[in-house]
Amino acid sequence: MDNGISDQMSPRARFAADLTRRRKEAGISQTALSSRVRCHTSLISHVERGRRAPTVEFAAALDRAFQLDGHFVDLFMQISHSPTLGWFARWVEEIEPQAAILQSWDPLVIPGLLQTPEYARAIFATTVPVEQVEERVQVRMRRMEIFDVPSPPVFLAIIDESVLHRPIGGPKVLAEQLRQLLERVQDSRITVQVVPTATGCAAGMMSAFALARLRDGTEVVSADSVLSGLVTGDHDSVVRLKMRYDTIRADAYPQAMSLQVIEDAVRKWTP
Repeated sequence: MDNGISDQMSPRARFAADLTRRRKEAGISQTALSSRVRCHTSLISHVERGRRAPTVEFAAALDRAFQLDGHFVDLFMQISHSPTLGWFARWVEEIEPQAAILQSWDPLVIPGLLQTPEYARAIFATTVPVEQVEERVQVRMRRMEIFDVPSPPVFLAIIDESVLHRPIGGPKVLAEQLRQLLERVQDSRITVQVVPTATGCAAGMMSAFALARLRDGTEVVSADSVLSGLVTGDHDSVVRLKMRYDTIRADAYPQAMSLQVIEDAVRKWTP
């Protein structure tokens, strides 16, 4: 690929840099390009600055606008198969930005979309090579930009009560993480419910997972495991995880009681 973009750049950075270069070489403004690809001008700006991930539809539209034979789609596929995120790249780069509703279950940690940088860093410090830690933290923080768009998704998060008493990063990091959690739920689109440890919650002990309903009605799920995971729209898989999610949620405290439990945990971890 002869595009003058360094091979040392991440796939997402190459996409952004190549889009900027081709647009400027063609003498096209961001506004003019947004008209050609039928998107908002701010999307062009955010992708070029690395603040938003492209979608496959956006990549295909760029190929048509610049009369290229799959160039940007190929770059998108490299993002989706980035070794930094592995199987989860498709969820982060393609599914979350298109979601109308997101639901997640986490038996071990605070959901990624609600993590502080310090909490995320403490997790990655023990799970990925040291040279990838900061990149992974930045990727995780960028995921939260889906809540800053004009029509953000509804996010329903369920966590196990034990998460509130697992001091990842130490008491100070956890206390700050829980305080941020309480701040985030002030947004009416974000709901957090806690499943009491006493319930046992056998249905949720297998793994963390998430469900997404996209704006076109498509339903997709992601499921994590120790060695790998998957992102799929397979009907049977979606139905099974939706049923499991409903079973887990039935054991959860209502949101008001959940917030009280989180507040109690904040006091426990605050000196």
